[in-house]
Amino acid sequence: MQSIFMKARTSLEKRREFAHGAVPEKIADSWHRCLRNGLDPIGDPVDAMLSHQDLYETKQRHEKLISIVRPELELLSNQIAGTNYMTAFADSGGVVLDAIMDTEFSQSHCSQSIQVGSIWTEEVRGTNALGLALHTGNTSMVTGGEHFFAKHGAVSCVSTPIFSSKGVIVGMLDASSEVAARQFHTQALVALAASNIENRLFIDEHRDDNIIQFHPREEYLTTQSVGMISVDADGNITGVNRRSGEILNGLNLSTTRSFSDLFQGGFSNSIKSLENGEVIRITDWLNSTYFARIRITRRKLTRAGPKHMISLSVPSVFSLPNAPESPVFRDEQVSNSLRVALRSARVGLPFIIVGEPGTGRTTLAQTIHDELHKHLPLIVVDCQTANSLGESEGLMANVFGGDDDKKFSIQTGGTLLLENLQIIHGGAAEELAKVTNRLMQIKAKPGWIIISTDDKRNRTKASWAPHVDMALSKLLPIKVHLPKLSERTDFSQIASFILSGISSEHQLSNTAVDSLRKIDRTQHINDLVNQLSTLAVQCPVGIIRAEHVDRFISHAISKNVPCPRCAENSARKAKCLEINRVFKQCNSNVAVAARKLGVSRNTVYSHIPQ
Repeated sequence: MQSIFMKARTSLEKRREFAHGAVPEKIADSWHRCLRNGLDPIGDPVDAMLSHQDLYETKQRHEKLISIVRPELELLSNQIAGTNYMTAFADSGGVVLDAIMDTEFSQSHCSQSIQVGSIWTEEVRGTNALGLALHTGNTSMVTGGEHFFAKHGAVSCVSTPIFSSKGVIVGMLDASSEVAARQFHTQALVALAASNIENRLFIDEHRDDNIIQFHPREEYLTTQSVGMISVDADGNITGVNRRSGEILNGLNLSTTRSFSDLFQGGFSNSIKSLENGEVIRITDWLNSTYFARIRITRRKLTRAGPKHMISLSVPSVFSLPNAPESPVFRDEQVSNSLRVALRSARVGLPFIIVGEPGTGRTTLAQTIHDELHKHLPLIVVDCQTANSLGESEGLMANVFGGDDDKKFSIQTGGTLLLENLQIIHGGAAEELAKVTNRLMQIKAKPGWIIISTDDKRNRTKASWAPHVDMALSKLLPIKVHLPKLSERTDFSQIASFILSGISSEHQLSNTAVDSLRKIDRTQHINDLVNQLSTLAVQCPVGIIRAEHVDRFISHAISKNVPCPRCAENSARKAKCLEINRVFKQCNSNVAVAARKLGVSRNTVYSHIPQ
């Protein structure tokens, strides 16, 4: 026997009318709007999509907003993972600008319609959560048959609007799944994600104002449920977040103009205590009391008075500043190599680090030095350069400054790093044998750590005289090996660590890391540093995604080959190759390449790898 709702649904499809009371009110109102717009519930919904060019321009306009939304979108995806899901962000016009879906959902029929660039307003897609939330301005849930079009009946959706501090909808957050059982749980997660985005937007929009956070309970001041009001230096309100309206229920925020219109006690007294870092109590005009604090913004951190330039006298040998984190050695083989190297260094036994160029040999040596001899000198000798220096007398002087140098004494100990030891020869090898013998004879603590490296290339070891061979062979009793970057299990952490040292304003998404991992590198970590530097320069502030890697790295290092549809025609092939060549020369900038070639952007897009 059909339920009341299913009877209404059947009536909608057969007679274009239904019993209003049999359907949730918001859904019923939406169905009526769809019927007035001439939509057919059993017909095909319009596959409304922006053109490639319009989508590109729309994403460019919302670049900052997308960078704020993306981390929350990824977090939301992780929270609802395993439910055959998709999460999406759309602008205030209902255009999907970003989406994440799992493998199961991506293979469903529904995924073919919910694509980046698709438009999901009620007028073209009928009743759906995104379109309904956009129309009502409230969080909306549309499950199965509640969709106007029968073809959308297999999916359940939750969508919530994202508001600016002016109360204007700037975007929509949506979660869709073919599993309806967890939709109420998903609704709470979507609403929380939208609140987080609104708070980040609020802070970003009001960095030049005083942002006052308040809540009835002091322990909630550090949570996302805090109310926020921004005021200028005179106490005029410049913005409020949505949570403020909920906390200050009963006060009309739309008509208030200043801090004193909301709270008793005067702005001057309150702001003075707040700027001193105090948590204070404030009372509104309905006599409700709240705890409040000021949120320090970037502007606040720079109001430290006039700037002065000073000159520093820095010696030629200096310590590098500490990195924000320690270098990454989480790969099991690398971690084991580090342990063996540290044990060797602690007992005074020289060792050699073997690995291809760019695998982190110098970084490993630097880490060992910092661990055991941080405040002692680290001296690096490139044995290839030493071959030319050592033919003339005095490699010892070149390395240590000579016996008459009063600023330095080898008796104090330190670390000697010999890069590419196996190729040293002739007079340089003779001099180095003397140096290392002298250092190994120093028994007083802390002594010297002697580390050598070999780049693992198949080249013949230099021919050493017997007495030199005896001396230098003492440097090679222990070998530790470093794998290629592509073989390391901690690639993700390495990439994130390197990027943090290049730019504090960029982060790598998981998909970007996966794309970077697939690239072949002859110089391993050195190549990765260059690639991440390129991405930090080319990409907008925020999250670096897979499409950025494909566009600025993979395409840039790929051979200039025509696209598949141009490969068989010689004339089209020549044009395609020229477009790709100019696109690379223009730093993968479609607009610049199009202007230089005198063609449309769509023409460039159609020939470059997507």
